[in-house]
Order: sequence, then C-alpha cells, then structure tokens
Amino acid sequence: MQFSDNKNGGRQPIGMSISQDTSAVNVTGVSDSSGLDYEYVLARIGFGKTQWLVLLMCGLLTLFSMATQTSVGIMAIASQCEFGMSQSEKGLMMAACVTGIFLSTYLWGYASDAFGRRWVLLCGTLITNLLQFISMFITNIWAFNVVNLIMGISLGAVSAAVYPYLSEFNTDKHRAVVINYATMFVSIAAIYMPATCWLVLSSEWSLHITDSYIFRPWRLIILLNLLPGLVGALMLYALPESPKLLLAHEKDYEAVSALQWICKFNRGQSLATVFDEANFKLKPEQIATEDLRSSGGGIWGILVTIWRATVPLFHKPHRKNFLLSVVALFCLFLSSAGMQIWYPEIVNRSSGENSTNSSSVCEILEASFVKQRFNATDVEGEICDDTISTKTYIDNMIVGCAFLVGFSIQGVLLNPLGRKNVLLAALAFGTLSGVLLHFVVNTQAVLVLFCLYILLPGLSISVLCGAMVDLVPTHLRGKAISIGLTLGRLGIIVASNMIAVMLEPLCNTTFAILTVSILFSGFLVHFLPV
Repeated sequence: MQFSDNKNGGRQPIGMSISQDTSAVNVTGVSDSSGLDYEYVLARIGFGKTQWLVLLMCGLLTLFSMATQTSVGIMAIASQCEFGMSQSEKGLMMAACVTGIFLSTYLWGYASDAFGRRWVLLCGTLITNLLQFISMFITNIWAFNVVNLIMGISLGAVSAAVYPYLSEFNTDKHRAVVINYATMFVSIAAIYMPATCWLVLSSEWSLHITDSYIFRPWRLIILLNLLPGLVGALMLYALPESPKLLLAHEKDYEAVSALQWICKFNRGQSLATVFDEANFKLKPEQIATEDLRSSGGGIWGILVTIWRATVPLFHKPHRKNFLLSVVALFCLFLSSAGMQIWYPEIVNRSSGENSTNSSSVCEILEASFVKQRFNATDVEGEICDDTISTKTYIDNMIVGCAFLVGFSIQGVLLNPLGRKNVLLAALAFGTLSGVLLHFVVNTQAVLVLFCLYILLPGLSISVLCGAMVDLVPTHLRGKAISIGLTLGRLGIIVASNMIAVMLEPLCNTTFAILTVSILFSGFLVHFLPV
C-alpha cells in the first residue's frame, strides 16, 4: 500500500507566524475569515515517518488491549485448579476486565477531549501495565477479579482515545485506510495471544517462591501481554499531542509547535521552509464550551459538566448521524464479537464425530447437545483438569489469520470503492452467510460460512469507527467514539448471555436474531453520509 501526498491548492493560506525554530514561533492572531486549514497543512507536509510511527504505536496499544481482554479466557482454564474456581467464578473472571472497560470508556473519552488524547493514552496504558504486574502475584481469586476490574477501567482509555488520536495525524484521504490498518492489530492480537499461550503453557514448570505462592506458566502470560503496551507507551512519550485538538482548545502556539515537530520528523525541514512564508495563520477549530477543569460543585458539578458537553451529540446537526452510527455499532458487536466468544465451542462441536455431510450447523449442534445429555453422569471425587487442547489454540489462531487477511483486503478496497460501498458490501455478504447457515449442509461449507459470519461484520467495526470520527467536530470525537464502543461492549454482553441461554433450545432463532442485526446495521449505514 502506498500513501501519496496531495496538495490542495483550493484551500486558503495559513495564519500564524513561524520562524525556522519552533521556539521562535510567534502567534500573530487567528481569524475565522482567513487562515490555512489544518488538513491542508498536513497534506503539504505529507504522509511520512510521523504517520507510520503513530500507526505502529496505536497498533501496539490495540494489540495490548485486545490481548489483555481475550487471554483471560485461556488463563481461566489454566488457573482454575490453583484458584479452585467454580464455573460461575470463571465467568466472573472473564467478565471483570470487559466490565471495567464498559464502565469507563465514556469517561476516558470525555477526558481525552478535555485534557488531551496523548495524556489519556499514556495514563491508561501505564496504569494498566502496573496493575497487570501486580496481578501476577495475587493468589486469591476475588482479589484477582477486583484488580482485573480496575485494570479494565484504566484500559478503557485505549478504546476511548486511540482512534481520535490516530485520525487527527492523517488527512481525509488517508484516514479510513490508516484506521483500518491500525485495527488489523486486533487480528494480530488474535494470533499473538493464543500463540504465546501455546508456547508458555505447553511446558510444565513452576517456581516455588513461598509456601503460599507458586509462579506457574499462566502468570507469565500476563507479562507477555503487557509488553506491547509498554513499548507503545514509550513510543507515545516521544510523540506530540494532536495538533488538531490543541487548535480546538485555542492552544495555537502548542499546535504550531506540534506541526513543526511533524514537519521536521517527516521532511527534515521547518514549516517556514516548506511553506515559504514568514507569516501565516492556522484556521481555528470549533471550540468546546465545557471543560472538566472549569467545573465546580464536586462530583455532581463534574457530572453536570460532562452531560452538558455530551448533549451536542444529541442535537442537530450531529444527532441523526451519531445515533445511526452508535446503534449500527451495537448491532455489529452483537453479531460479530458476541458470536466470536462462542466460536471455539461451536466449531469444536461442529467438527467432532457428530458432524456429517448432510446436516446444517444447528442440526449438528443439536446432535451434540443430545449426546452430551445422554452421556451426562454424576462423578464423585472428580479430579481437577486444567489442561488445554492444542485445537483450542489452533482454532483461535485461524480466526486471527482470517481477520488479518480480511483487514488487508479491506484496506486495499477502501479508497477505490469508497467507505460506504465497502461497508454495505461486507454487511450484505455477512447477512447472506447467516441466511445460508440455516440451509447449507456440507460440513466444510458450513465452517466457511460461519467464519464469514463473524469476519465481515467484525471488519466493518473499524470502518464505522473511522466514519464516526469524520461525522462530528474535533472536540466531540472522543466522546462519540467512547459512547459507540461502550454500547458495542454492551452488545457483546447481551449476545454472549443470549447465546448461552438460547443456543441449545432455539439454535435457529439465535442465528436469525444475529443475522437480522447485521442486516439492520447495513440499513442504518445506508443513511450515513460516509
């Protein structure tokens, strides 16, 4: 993939005085009637090392976030004997981190708009790293779950700020593609997590630190999960704050300093050399009127301030597009991420001895459930078994590889076909896959359709998040993305519980509900100006 630079000569010249050195930048004033647009400045500087560095950093933070969330499923199996967990306690362990993210994402989104994307990403990542390190030494399951809940709260910062921060370092031309490639790290995490777990858990060893604490292999997985976040935080420390957000907060001097950093890092030249002007202006961004730092009245005053700052999303001209986007995100997470949680078990049942070449997926699952009920017996003195089959790792890695290929193809198609066309096509084929699952009986075809059923709406999530960034002004982007991702995680919670209750007695109905949610999300996307 190549990123080329486009000079947009139709935009107006800039408006802030710049000398060869950043320290000599002099703000001469900003006028609404004159000034160079921020997008034009980025286009003139060009896509370069800064954008690649920001893309890699955001990708590593995404990998860190997803590996932290998804590895708990395998760690719950590997640690169940050590913690003496029941099934319900395992469920709490797996839900703790996601619950924390669900509770905190919007507040982090507000903070990213009020205090800065970079500050939020740094704080959230470093706090999560610290809590992960602490969790390696916890021997009580309830204390472990509490730390995981708090860790999820801090991890919500990555979900809230990573898309706005990445998007604001790129022009409209590159934004959708760059966000797509950053989201590819979700699929890399889906490969990285089971691969590292397979490597670590395949060997049997333990370090007896004290009588009550034994360091077993599953604890090493936590250390491997925090490493991408630590590297990403170190890279972020060297990067500037988003110049676009600085403009939205009327920090014109800081915005020019950040642009000066980008220009020198990309081209080895100062802004004055690139633009060949001694004096120019930057066109101001829309200003946020509410700020946590100016709120009074304690916690209640902060809540009122947050509400007032959020209300514009529900008023014209943003209301329609914002509501369509967040409901569509809820449907996509419901169908893709919700079903993906159950992917290993469904594939395991579908590819076992119950499968035939003349059964649909629900018929295969029903046969499996019937056999399970028939074989069910009461066993006294059951021995705890925390072994994990090789197939568990391989199945998860195959899903990650499928997403990686999907993101690569989607990135190539976004610019020539357009964001909306790619979205509608993916959701149409995802809906078709869901419909065919009710009728296709060939085992191999069923598994391919099931993979597409998860993959296509999953790929659409990143594209829709990128579209949301463009549908609202700078000072509302963090809040908009945060609300969308918060409702998306609510979709995961709803889907996982719905499937748990309905899959055995009402398999076809379960698939029908999830298929309709994909279709409905496509219907909503049709009305979005993306």
